[in-house]
Amino acid sequence: MTLDSALPENAAALLSVVIPTLDEELRIGACLASVGTNSEVEVVVSDGGSTDATVEIVRSTRPDAVVVNGSPGRGGQLNRGAAAASAARLLFVHADCVLPAGWFDAVMDALDDERCLLATFRLRTVPGDGGVPGARRRFWLSLLDLRSRGWGLPYGDQGYALRREVLASLGGFPNIPLMEDFAFARSCRRHGRIRRLPLEVRTSARRFERNPIRSRLIVAVFPILFRLGVPPATLARWYGIVR
Repeated sequence: MTLDSALPENAAALLSVVIPTLDEELRIGACLASVGTNSEVEVVVSDGGSTDATVEIVRSTRPDAVVVNGSPGRGGQLNRGAAAASAARLLFVHADCVLPAGWFDAVMDALDDERCLLATFRLRTVPGDGGVPGARRRFWLSLLDLRSRGWGLPYGDQGYALRREVLASLGGFPNIPLMEDFAFARSCRRHGRIRRLPLEVRTSARRFERNPIRSRLIVAVFPILFRLGVPPATLARWYGIVR
């Protein structure tokens, strides 16, 4: 799929929020609610073949949303969503994430700066079961959030905001089975500035709480292995199910 920086003649939205989905019926509602109903914001859901009620929930909750379908794989889904979007500015958000209050103004302000190629939020990881964590659990969850405080490159669950021409100039997201967000952020940093917004996006700890020690090792080690040339397919096999 070829990404184009040109806009449709009838484009009305100032920003398109692109959400990749795959069997997210339990979380997509909260994500969509956090986007809000700003008339200047378009919602694009790029589904990777959900077999649950994800698409039906999107259509009933946001009948104005653009829904595109295709094969699973986050990089490809993000690119298909961007190709279907109509706005000059894009915000890519994972389906298990919830945007903070004031996100729209913060993103638009960041993207007004031509030096900024990519803007991301800080991260707040919350329990996958929706409960209130005790002190020990809060500590372990907070370790997952350190990477969003400026240490290294941002990950996709922090939200990626950028201008359409930036995405086109970099050739879109790499169509690889894992680390597509890391690879894209690395390209952005080579060509310009990455800005971290002072707001926090909330994300579910569901993937990490199944095996917390292994998950923290993955967060710490996989970027290093990727830089050293370990193939994304190998990393994906070690990682397990990717969403």
